[in-house]
Amino acid sequence: AEGGEQLARAIILWHLSAMEGNIEAAMSLGYRNYVSATSGNEKFGLISEESLVSVDGVTFDTKGKMTESGKGIDATTSSRVHSSSASAHYGVLGTCESSLAYYEAAANAIMDEMESSPLRGKVPPARDYHKLAEIHQRGASSTLAYHNKPDELDEAIKYYQMRAKNPQQPDIHAAYKVANMYHYGLRGVKQDMTKALEYYTIAADLNSWEAAGQAGKFHLWGIGVGGQERNLKKAYNYFQLGTPGGLEGCQRRFRKKSTMKEKSADDDGLAWDHTVNEVYNCDHPCLNGKGLLHLYGMPMMVSVNVTRAIEYFELAKNLGNNDATYNLAMMRLGWMNPFYSTSFDYNRKDLDFIATRASSKDFVLGFELLKRADSMGHMQAKHRLAMLYSKGVSFDGVVVIKKNCSKALKLYMDLAEQGTTNTKRMRTAYKQYMDGDYESSLRNYLAAAETGSVEAQVNAAFMLEQGFCLGMNRLKCMKASVRMWRAAARQGDEEACLRVGDFYYYGHLRENTDSDISDTMSQRDVEYSSSPFPWTRYILYPEDLLVMAKKYTIKATRWVLSRSSGTRKNETLDRLEREGFCSNNDQSCVDKDRIAVPQPDKEQQDHFELAARYYRKAADDHGSARANFNLGFMHEWGLGLTQDFPLAKRFYDVAASAKNKEGEIAVQIALSMMRVHEMFVRAGLSIEKWLLQRLASPSKSSKDYDEVQVQYHVLTNGHKTATDILMYHIFNADTALILLLALILSALV
Repeated sequence: AEGGEQLARAIILWHLSAMEGNIEAAMSLGYRNYVSATSGNEKFGLISEESLVSVDGVTFDTKGKMTESGKGIDATTSSRVHSSSASAHYGVLGTCESSLAYYEAAANAIMDEMESSPLRGKVPPARDYHKLAEIHQRGASSTLAYHNKPDELDEAIKYYQMRAKNPQQPDIHAAYKVANMYHYGLRGVKQDMTKALEYYTIAADLNSWEAAGQAGKFHLWGIGVGGQERNLKKAYNYFQLGTPGGLEGCQRRFRKKSTMKEKSADDDGLAWDHTVNEVYNCDHPCLNGKGLLHLYGMPMMVSVNVTRAIEYFELAKNLGNNDATYNLAMMRLGWMNPFYSTSFDYNRKDLDFIATRASSKDFVLGFELLKRADSMGHMQAKHRLAMLYSKGVSFDGVVVIKKNCSKALKLYMDLAEQGTTNTKRMRTAYKQYMDGDYESSLRNYLAAAETGSVEAQVNAAFMLEQGFCLGMNRLKCMKASVRMWRAAARQGDEEACLRVGDFYYYGHLRENTDSDISDTMSQRDVEYSSSPFPWTRYILYPEDLLVMAKKYTIKATRWVLSRSSGTRKNETLDRLEREGFCSNNDQSCVDKDRIAVPQPDKEQQDHFELAARYYRKAADDHGSARANFNLGFMHEWGLGLTQDFPLAKRFYDVAASAKNKEGEIAVQIALSMMRVHEMFVRAGLSIEKWLLQRLASPSKSSKDYDEVQVQYHVLTNGHKTATDILMYHIFNADTALILLLALILSALV
């Protein structure tokens, strides 16, 4: 694998740390096993320990043991084997089960940490989604996506706080906005449950239903109350505020609102503005809170009533509350089931919902509710759902929930990435970057990138590409950058696919073999050699002409000295011997089809093909306008792809039809230039055809024809076109010498 002994040591240390409970170590090894299990292509599924490989008609499992009767999965259809590429494994040969073991350990530790933290497992940790490459690419804040917007200024937050605490007229909206920022850690604000509760209380005391629901939730679970105990009475009062009319009143509001929506839909929306907005649904966090109070009971105020709790949960679920959906799911799976405890006083009709024990139907319904809660971002539901997928559920010998390693692994991966460990590191890294501490920021991004975070991989790759190399030279820094870009591209990031394609297209990973040329010059050599207009380089960098003149003067001097010493062979004969072009009468020459002639630009051609592969991934998976434009350009000029003008036009047209219309002008220019380019190519092909017809003229003798054919192949070097022949005659050393002598003579005369 890439990394050698150093990577092997890292894997051992990660494993030892994971066994001691280190979350990041478990995530790092889980990610490496996951990459290996995909075998470089996630679309074909994950390699499992149950995958079978057929060898000489006998079927073995991945542990090398023969299966019963030699029967197993057909190796040509269902079985999966690891890729032979070292870069597809990251140092381990992993399976879905081995990756699941590490991610499950990390996810369990994260849930334990969250449920014992001030978040109580009910509030997701604040995440940072900034992608530095997109920020620098877009520039202006107005063109950035929401997750890339700059952090809120301290002055703006203080302004909202001042309006919220105005003793004359407190601003409800400002108080709720500030509370939301502290609650979820939005726009770079530090997540602080105590301050969130403070501002929710201000808004709730001013009769805000939404704020009352959140304030009641905080008091119910003891979130943000500091050293004080939770206050169930305050929670009850806030929940009452958001549920006017109680359960029956809220149900009437919901039915009336639903009826008005249906009527508005039938009337094509004509009645919506002045009727639907007159009725407001109850606050769904308040409904969920009332359901919990009826489920747990509250001394002297609320008696335990499971049926009423379920009705509150159902109404809150219908209004989109993920907590209520999760609570219903857990009750279906046996949570708070009176069968397991006799301390509950429940109504007789509760037995219709909760029998002596959960049935297979309850498991299926609970499973579906967990999936719905997970789709709404509930972290505890995600964890429970992953547990069900990883173990499976059998009920009286019947499989109710089928074990699914890949689905369980995906859920555990999402949960691990959303945990406090990774989110804290990502937020710290972005703060350090904005403060100018680039080295510390890069180290944090690299650490998070090793755990599989796409945002961290993209940001680490960008910083390495920008020259923050932590002491590495340019080539090693570029290789480290492209490794991060490749990792993000493997996970489907659009910008990463484009960047990897650019790395290979412009040849950033090719080493400088000429010791006489600086790194900067070598880099420009690589970049402009892949352009169809390499001469533009000398317009932008005229100083390169001096370096080029020095280089070719040295080469010319060496050639003259070698010629004068008599060591130079006949050039035409030497080329014929190397390329194997034979006349009909010469039996001593080896046929060219039997000689493997090395291609001087093989490495560059391979890089072009790799670039096209990544551009195609970005185009197919994301509909990227840049990727389609690049593919069109490569098809136009035959760079790594077959030269095909109609196909190039199709890619250009797709690029122009992108939603943002950013490439429309560039595509129009490219299409205009392509028409001219196509005319020249067609003219060149016509000239080549005419030359070949002249060479094959029957008026020439067989011997003369053979000599002319040999001369044609010598001039074209076996693969040049007729246009190249003409250019060779016009722009060669002899022509330049003649022009120079003519200028000297004209000056003398």
